[in-house]
Amino acid sequence: MPIEHIHPMIVHFPIVLVIMAALFDLWALTLARPVGDTPIARNLATAMTAGAGITAVAAYFFGDMALDVAMSRGFTDAQLESHEGWGTTTAIALSAIALVRLVMWRRRLDRKRGGAMLATAMSLAAVFLVAVTAYFGGHLVYDLGVNIKPAA
Repeated sequence: MPIEHIHPMIVHFPIVLVIMAALFDLWALTLARPVGDTPIARNLATAMTAGAGITAVAAYFFGDMALDVAMSRGFTDAQLESHEGWGTTTAIALSAIALVRLVMWRRRLDRKRGGAMLATAMSLAAVFLVAVTAYFGGHLVYDLGVNIKPAA
């Protein structure tokens, strides 16, 4: 399998995990009963956020390899830099959010109202970052044909 095809395969994991974590956070935050009575939603959201952080780092490294292949095929850095910049920012942010969430989970801070709101805000910020990064990645593939066809 060509190395440049691994990035688009892996990148779908953090996308789905981040969206699911945000949905579980929103569900837990908006329940009529206290947040502390629904630890399963918070536990799932934390696990999904941790998985998103790990897979985002893997996607970043394989994306860096795919970038080298794209440049060797004639694509310019200017064409690739928006997705690369957002991808780097997203991988770092998702890793940081995952670490914060794990600390919050360990100390049970996510079960308190303020912690639950912070966890949900981080999840929604992660969804935003992933969506913007995916937009620029989609532009590379569907508009420019990066790593699908040679540069025009």
